[in-house]
Amino acid sequence: MSLNNYTLDRFEGDYAIFLKRPEETEQILIHRSEYSELLSEGDIVAISYEDGIYHIERLDEEITAQQNKMKQMMQALRNRQK
Repeated sequence: MSLNNYTLDRFEGDYAIFLKRPEETEQILIHRSEYSELLSEGDIVAISYEDGIYHIERLDEEITAQQNKMKQMMQALRNRQK
């Protein structure tokens, strides 16, 4: 079983579009009926595929770290504009 980390980029119709981390150049489309995890755009997840079934795990620690990084970047930009 191969495990990779992805960012949920967006929803298009009944599909979730995930971008493989860290480059986010490869994408995977998964129909909403193929997972039960409650997800939001921007969530970081681990996805594995085994026996025709997707297993998706929301990575809360990585999501929090990414949010903190973005807050720091925004603060740095605001400070630079002063």
